Amino acid sequence: MSGIIIRMDEREHSLRGGNLNPTVVRVGDTVRRSAGSWTPAVHDLLRYLREHSYPAPRPLGIDDEGREVLTFVPGDCVHPNNLDILKSEAAMRRVGKLIAEYHRAQVGYSRPIDASWRSEGRDPTGSTEVIAHNDFAPWNLIAGPAEWAFIDWDLAAPGRRAWDLAWALHSFVGLWPDSPLPHAATVRRISAFCDGAEVDHLDRPYLLDVVIERTRHHAGMLRTRAQGGEVNYQRLVDDGHADAWESGSNHVAENRERWSRALLI
Repeated sequence: MSGIIIRMDEREHSLRGGNLNPTVVRVGDTVRRSAGSWTPAVHDLLRYLREHSYPAPRPLGIDDEGREVLTFVPGDCVHPNNLDILKSEAAMRRVGKLIAEYHRAQVGYSRPIDASWRSEGRDPTGSTEVIAHNDFAPWNLIAGPAEWAFIDWDLAAPGRRAWDLAWALHSFVGLWPDSPLPHAATVRRISAFCDGAEVDHLDRPYLLDVVIERTRHHAGMLRTRAQGGEVNYQRLVDDGHADAWESGSNHVAENRERWSRALLI
């Protein structure tokens, strides 16, 4: 579908965009965003998820300005103004369960032979275990009145299930050096997330290893793209994103052993 036209009575309203796609607008009950070579594959995945009743935006095609058109997902974006939603261990289990349900829903998905995926955030191992969302995080979680749903699927690409879970674990539990949570509370939140995400008890220390790998890789990717002259990435580096993710990675590495011992009890 292409050439979707905005009616005269439908005005564009700016929405808070992401770091790599800042221009996002709402038009009626749709969202319009910049499209790219990856858009056909992502839309194919989203159509499959809709057919299998997994909550996600529904792709509607491309509008006359060349932007992708998706259904608007009603609710509150958790980050940055609704983080209290994530305070409880029950919320950690709910987030983990929503991700596990996605990984299960896409098991039978056959990606197009000519599928093109974005490289940002992609698992460097070349694994095709799942089609990873690659940005399961509070800034992409909409808490609606009836259900929670993830948005911003444009970074989706083949990868390890653990690669997808690691980013989510770090982002949702809040494994940052300045976290005010005591050690025991952090471990409980990790356990709750893993319970919901169906991570085997004995695999939880390994998932922490992938958290270290994933966050360190992201910091390096930001710096590499910035050094290559990409303005958006230079802005992110200048704003401290690379340093923050590297700091987060180091924090997990420093606490990995004691968290792992507690998780295995």
